[in-house]
Amino acid sequence: MTAYIQGLIDSGWFGEKFPELCPDGQGCYGTNERTFSLALQAEILGIEYPFVIEKEDDQDSWASKMVPFTPSYLEVLDLIQFCYANVSKPTLGQLASFDRQSAQNEFLAKVDTIFSRNGLAYELLVDGQIKRVVSGSLSSVIRQTPKTLEQELNDLIEHANRKICNTDVRVRYEAIKELWDAYERMKTVSDPEKNKKQSMTLLLDNCSSDPMFRAELEKEAQTLTNIGNAFFIRHSEISQVKLTDSDHIEYLFHRLASFMLLLIKTIM
Repeated sequence: MTAYIQGLIDSGWFGEKFPELCPDGQGCYGTNERTFSLALQAEILGIEYPFVIEKEDDQDSWASKMVPFTPSYLEVLDLIQFCYANVSKPTLGQLASFDRQSAQNEFLAKVDTIFSRNGLAYELLVDGQIKRVVSGSLSSVIRQTPKTLEQELNDLIEHANRKICNTDVRVRYEAIKELWDAYERMKTVSDPEKNKKQSMTLLLDNCSSDPMFRAELEKEAQTLTNIGNAFFIRHSEISQVKLTDSDHIEYLFHRLASFMLLLIKTIM
């Protein structure tokens, strides 16, 4: 990614925002790397320009050696957004003339190709935002989930569905917490006059009349409740296990969202 961006800098693709002016005063002829660097560091503290791709493994040791260095993934995504906002393609044969739309289209296509070919679940959008690309099956579940007559439940599900597509694992963690809150609220929707357990029993009964499948639904409902209690999802005690892997978060989100989709259809 840095090699691609460096090539754009060398080709003057950031010259409109950070112009290197001709000595004769005739306009811009390239990218001013100093102003580019200052602007970049003002927005993204963890990335230096010229780009640092190696660092000493132990600066205090005489035997230290250079090892590959990569900033945090959020800083790299910030760099991409910074470049997308400032890129502009020089017009051949016309001094100080730029085509911003064409440059952004090419930059977006190239970045998304790099994401795809390296197995990175991100997508740069035309508005400059970067979203986490969820699996096709989870995306289908999210699209199929209907609105209920209970607005608070709808809001919790909508917020969770939006956050699970965020690039920041911390926001994705918020998504799973909000979806579990929605699950707990959904348990009371079938019959608000009854307690949660009785209302959930009615919801499961309405979902299937087949004894074997009804028993499996009961087990899944209890398992999901146990997961919410055991992990740092519904409670904040020291004993709760905190999820750190983004893929694990998406797996549990997908599992619960699929179960809730099945149940929600019975309360429409």
